[in-house]
Amino acid sequence: MRRAILLFALLIGLAALAGTSQGARGQTVERIGITDAARQAHQLPAGLLVELASPTGYERQSASGDAGRWVGARYEQIGHPENAGQASLDWTVSFDQSTGEADAIAHAHIQHTSWARDQRGGLSVPHVVGTRGVGTILGYYEMVTPPTPGDARFEGALAFPLDTNLHAVIHFEALEPPDDTYVVNGSSVASSWNRGQLLVALAGAQLQGNLAPQIVAARAIQRGRMVRGKVVDRFLDSVLGARVSLEKSIGGTWTKVSGGKSDQRGFYLLKAKKRGRYRVSVRWGGFTAVSRELRAGR
Repeated sequence: MRRAILLFALLIGLAALAGTSQGARGQTVERIGITDAARQAHQLPAGLLVELASPTGYERQSASGDAGRWVGARYEQIGHPENAGQASLDWTVSFDQSTGEADAIAHAHIQHTSWARDQRGGLSVPHVVGTRGVGTILGYYEMVTPPTPGDARFEGALAFPLDTNLHAVIHFEALEPPDDTYVVNGSSVASSWNRGQLLVALAGAQLQGNLAPQIVAARAIQRGRMVRGKVVDRFLDSVLGARVSLEKSIGGTWTKVSGGKSDQRGFYLLKAKKRGRYRVSVRWGGFTAVSRELRAGR
């Protein structure tokens, strides 16, 4: 875990460096929904998205469904400036339902199996709802490059879990500029450029949207007059804006006595009535979770 956190900090630093070297041009964001087959098989809420953010200065050249290409800074061949083009990153997003951990899933999606491993490790993927971060999901990435000296091409894959035996997989290829006879922005060596931009692209991935509520914490406060708690998903990330109901056991039936919504940190506060047995139920996106029973009320 510590290695993943340190690596993530390093990648953020690389992102800042890339933004400085490429100037004030914009950033491209791609949003890809989880396939219906995978979402339904794993009972995930609708509206979940995998978001990709390009390195600063890369723009969308093409995109179709779950694949596309970003193009960025100009490169040219040393001594032959007429041989020029734009640095590029090809991306795809898929959803792997194989059995296995994130490291094995990422490795399985590397296409150039004869290329040499450049680096690999854990990577914390931000989980956000709207503009608010609710937690992180620990994924795993791997990068490879041709063993030929001076070849500047790189390939990388990142896998992170969404459910048991379901991983989001993000795949990148940096194929232009092709070798170290080229420089980018007039000074950056092609291989260093491609490696850095691919790392920045991997660090730009995140999961957008609430996962299903899994755990509802509840406790009585203010001498039992109020019930307070928090709603989290399977990764213990907060579930925001979920409908929360305080239910009282009356004649063997659970009856709603008060309600509200989880706030921007996943917490809720509900008012109890007469002394008795209570529980909290949470509903969001067609999914329901229930707390343990507790004694509350005046």
